[in-house]
Amino acid sequence: MDTTSEMMTALRAGRALLGLSQEELATLAGVSRQVVARIEKCEGNILVESIEKVRSALESAGVVFIDGEGARGPGVALARAARVQANLEQ
Repeated sequence: MDTTSEMMTALRAGRALLGLSQEELATLAGVSRQVVARIEKCEGNILVESIEKVRSALESAGVVFIDGEGARGPGVALARAARVQANLEQ
């Protein structure tokens, strides 16, 4: 991701992709729900360590972060293994 605000926006999209609540993501990442909420609002003064914990938790759950290029901005997707597992659970 090019900027911290792009990363913060992508983290929210990753959470939505997995269908997690802020509380669930906070538990997975080992941070408070308030930290997740502040990240998703792109607030300043958030520890880089907290952002990295949230990103790592999402990546462990199967979210892939995609850098922007050209006319396309950054995004998120589910890894194939995560999609297969999600389909099996349905």
